[in-house]
Amino acid sequence: MNSILYKIQTSLCFVLLFCVLPSHAATLPDHPALSILIIADEVNPHRLNDAELTQPEDLAPALGASDSGLNTSSVITVNSQCADDALNALESDQGPDVVLYFAHRAALSCDGENAQPALTRLLEEGLKSGLGIVVLHHGLYVDFINRGAKAELLHLLGAESDSIEWNTETGQRVINVAGEHFITSNGVIYEEEATFTGSTDINAGTYPAFSNLPDELYEITRLHEVVGETRTSLFASDSGDERILGYVLQRNGWSGRVVAYQPGEYQPNALDNRDGPNFQILVNALYFTVHGSD
Repeated sequence: MNSILYKIQTSLCFVLLFCVLPSHAATLPDHPALSILIIADEVNPHRLNDAELTQPEDLAPALGASDSGLNTSSVITVNSQCADDALNALESDQGPDVVLYFAHRAALSCDGENAQPALTRLLEEGLKSGLGIVVLHHGLYVDFINRGAKAELLHLLGAESDSIEWNTETGQRVINVAGEHFITSNGVIYEEEATFTGSTDINAGTYPAFSNLPDELYEITRLHEVVGETRTSLFASDSGDERILGYVLQRNGWSGRVVAYQPGEYQPNALDNRDGPNFQILVNALYFTVHGSD
């Protein structure tokens, strides 16, 4: 009899434990299905292994997973060095709702011709007609082989980054400087506070923050500003020189938005931890470019 009672009590404990455990999933408001086009390529300057490095083929499975918080109709990945399918999708009457730009290199067509001007033109046309663009991590970086090849696109996207540091000791602190903005607040948990001394468009103050350890720091980030644009700073860092890590950008004539977010090199933090801050910020950004905070 005692054995039976013990088994019943143990089973109930497991049931109760299961019920109170966190869901380990990103969360978003209900929304119509999104079509996502990923333009991506891989570089691995720190020689990380497959489980450590965020690679192009890792993005679509993470975004299409049942615990991503996203409702998706399609998630397609195109290599920036064979970009024909991306150009065709952007030219189509049934183009994507949002582009996730994760490309270090300027675009080439599959026959090796320069496709970067065509890609830049199509993304600009898309922004005018309501396309959302999320620039993740090395999408903001200059082409490390042909340094001027992405210049026109980086001006369109609002910034460029240069110089890298792989920091395994303190990582990179991510500071929310946008308060209750949807991207910085929806489902994002902050475990620290940071004092930021301020910059041209970010007030000095104490802000919620979290730290990525390890992380790849882009020590130089230059903003490309246009008269009349609307830019909201989302994240900054004081790891190394104080600099911006993320923003929302809209310009005159655009119906769409650009959102940029720099962290993303280390896959366990960027994609694998579905209820962690980095993945939640990524899906918040994809949602926001299309739906805003509605």
